[in-house]
Amino acid sequence: MKTNIIYNKDCIEGMKELPDESIDCIITDPPYMVSQAGKGIDRKKSKNPNSRRKKNIILDFGDWDNFKDEADFFQFTESWFSECVRVLKPKGWIYIFFDKQKMGYFDLFLSKKYGIKTMNIFVWIKSNPVPSCRKTNWLSATEFCWVGSKGKCKIKNFLQQKEMHNHITTPNKSSYGKTKHPTEKPELVIEKFVKTNSNEGDIVLDCFMGSGTTAVVCKRLNRQFIGYEIDPQYYKLSLERLSDKTSTSPIGDFATQKSLIGIPIKNGGKLL
Repeated sequence: MKTNIIYNKDCIEGMKELPDESIDCIITDPPYMVSQAGKGIDRKKSKNPNSRRKKNIILDFGDWDNFKDEADFFQFTESWFSECVRVLKPKGWIYIFFDKQKMGYFDLFLSKKYGIKTMNIFVWIKSNPVPSCRKTNWLSATEFCWVGSKGKCKIKNFLQQKEMHNHITTPNKSSYGKTKHPTEKPELVIEKFVKTNSNEGDIVLDCFMGSGTTAVVCKRLNRQFIGYEIDPQYYKLSLERLSDKTSTSPIGDFATQKSLIGIPIKNGGKLL
């Protein structure tokens, strides 16, 4: 099994090639089916001069978040979730960002069907949520992550009590964003999951790698990683971002990956 590699392929097909119970921890941000095709908010038309100076808000995330209907979406979700359960080691933990309105799908159905214990709901609180132009509802200032474990177990690395609250407050992508991916997650949030539920050398799986955040954090914290990203644009973006974090020769097949798509490989500060 190759590690420290991101595959440009469908994660369901990719995970079928992984051995049973070979992954220590799973952290992923799958499609939510919340994308609004062809829609967005043009801040240049705002009556507020401060808003006009900011970037437009994207509501259409791309084809990867569009599905025929809810039945199609939930069938897709169960397909990749069942593979995650198969490859996860006993007492391994899984973190899944998901739409708040569909979060119960894991606790009420999938976790029971596949023998995964719901451990918590982790909340990411955005200190600078997107403003409500129409002022018709509460601001969307939170995102949620379902947390489960394969069997009854404890967190591997319990930090100080004040660091183990099931929420974290950080700015949204407009402040921390490093890529053009519309749903890039903050490294600070992923880092907390990696630190608490994996040890150095463990293998962390992200079946929807997106902008490469999980891989970047794993490399910094000396964890191995395996990732899948089906979109060619985001696949290349994730490798480019990971390349920026590589000051010495990459491990495993990462060097081969970069050379295949034309990204310079760093080796001791020199470009090969």
